[in-house]
Amino acid sequence: MRRHIAMIAALLAFAAPAAAAPPVKKPVAAKIAPKPAAAPKPAATIAALPDTPAIAALRRAFRFGFAPYEMLRTRQVQLDRIAEAGFGTGVNALVPRVTLADATMRDVTTPNNDTLYASAWLDLRDGPVFFSMPPLPRYHVASLMTITSDVTAVLGTRTVGVDGGRYAIVGPAWRGDLPAGVTIVRSQSNDAWLLVRVVVNGPEDLAAAADGLTRFTLSAIGGETPLDLKVPAQPYGRAFITTVNAAIERSGDELLMARARGFAEAGIGQAWDSLTAEQRTLWDDSLPALINELKGGMMAGGGVNGWVYPPFNMALYGEDDDLRSMVAMGGLAALPRLEAIYVAARNDGEGRTLTGDKSWRLRIPGNLPVGGFWSLTMYEQAADGRLFFVPNELNRFAVGDRSRHLRPDRDGSIELFIQNTRPGGERVVNWLPAPKGPFVLMFRAYLPGAGLLDGSVRLPPVTEDEIIP
Repeated sequence: MRRHIAMIAALLAFAAPAAAAPPVKKPVAAKIAPKPAAAPKPAATIAALPDTPAIAALRRAFRFGFAPYEMLRTRQVQLDRIAEAGFGTGVNALVPRVTLADATMRDVTTPNNDTLYASAWLDLRDGPVFFSMPPLPRYHVASLMTITSDVTAVLGTRTVGVDGGRYAIVGPAWRGDLPAGVTIVRSQSNDAWLLVRVVVNGPEDLAAAADGLTRFTLSAIGGETPLDLKVPAQPYGRAFITTVNAAIERSGDELLMARARGFAEAGIGQAWDSLTAEQRTLWDDSLPALINELKGGMMAGGGVNGWVYPPFNMALYGEDDDLRSMVAMGGLAALPRLEAIYVAARNDGEGRTLTGDKSWRLRIPGNLPVGGFWSLTMYEQAADGRLFFVPNELNRFAVGDRSRHLRPDRDGSIELFIQNTRPGGERVVNWLPAPKGPFVLMFRAYLPGAGLLDGSVRLPPVTEDEIIP
């Protein structure tokens, strides 16, 4: 049975649900965000918004709502693919992907090439969803995210060890008894995203990692509340307000609903048609610029040696809507710092933009304090601001401490060569292919040690090199 599930998942890539209780649909009123009669043509440049109190209030409301919008958009993309394949709704089903992500994967921004994923979109209104983790002596982590993308639980190697366990994931209002040996995990919202990562230690390890991934199971007692909503990739006013309102209404999160009331004057929580003509125009006219402001927002300022380190509240945002919205744009589903540190660079140590028309070097120290593993991934930024892998002749999207082709120096450090054209000679083994234009580097350290957490250990800068034919 597990082999059958794995084969389907490999073919559909996040599209085939593993075994789960059949959903019980409930009739609900349709909530549809219709497309505008004529989609506006994208402008060559997006003008900055004026510095006015009305725009400042709108920006705060937008950043409050952007992560829930992205969560429901991502949910729709993945569940639609399952439904189109004829496997039901996909809700409350754990869907494994038994191949590593590559340049064709565009579901979620900033994917990694280090781990296999299994994804489950949960509906917790009708009762617990039971999640079983197998004994697994390799790095793994299951993160539970609310509809705002905040991580409310981390289960895995660091927190519960390698012996596995049984868990009941419940919604904010659930009360009841659980079977013996089952640990309760409470989500702050009824709609939640469970994402499992299992490390792959090189190409020859893929089958074993996939076997471990497909041993994670999920089952639900209750049904689901269907969401009749179309969420466009590029939001316009009606779609944004309608989607955010639906996310809040379905959440069951009293704190989220209370916060939403603070943005009522900007339209959050109000039916789109009840807004004034001026409000609707302001949303429609301002959204492109508001979205544009999020692109690269976390990497503004240059950081240390060109690297931007994550803030302490990464994935635990609280009321920090600025950070939450920026991560939703450039790194949705990020883990908290104790689990993984994400360090990004779009500039070298002197502030120059990293582009593939030049050649660059980066020396990774050999004694980094990392308890799990590290990797360096290449991304190019799409027009909408999201980050994706760069197609290349080697299908090499990342390198790391599990890359057997890398040749370290005697001190254990590894000098990487980063450029668009294939380097000559032996440099190709340490080559990380880049696009022709601007790119973003992402260094990941899973189970970071004290030096990376307290900032006493920093990455050296990327430096410009001569082009090697």
